[in-house]
Amino acid sequence: MPMQHHPSPIYDEKWVGEELARDDTHRYVWIWMGSNIRLIALSLGPDGAWSYDHGWCYRRDMELVTKAVTEWDPDTQDEPMGWHKRPTHPVRRAPRRHENPDYNRARCEHGSYFLDSGCRVLNCRDVREHEDRAHAKGIA
Repeated sequence: MPMQHHPSPIYDEKWVGEELARDDTHRYVWIWMGSNIRLIALSLGPDGAWSYDHGWCYRRDMELVTKAVTEWDPDTQDEPMGWHKRPTHPVRRAPRRHENPDYNRARCEHGSYFLDSGCRVLNCRDVREHEDRAHAKGIA
């Protein structure tokens, strides 16, 4: 089933947040995390009651989070747009990611397409690791 967006968010008492949408495998709920908002992907299976599979942090702007979820196609796009931190691993992979290869290019843990423009965060670990691998192969 494609992503189903709720006309109004559904309050989630356990996570003290709101479910914005769901698909065949996950519920997408936003929660407050002190200085930011985290969008979490909760499995519809038994593990979803106690932990989340993926998470993306956004600045405290509900319009930004709602827009990111509304515009995201989790079937063909690995992650939503607009986040500034990915606190979970492994990186989510869309089941039909091959249909949207430009969107699904490598991103660092801060959301930047680092092969294009680097990362806006100084000393980003993902960018450093990529540069180290390239240097070891003699292509940097």
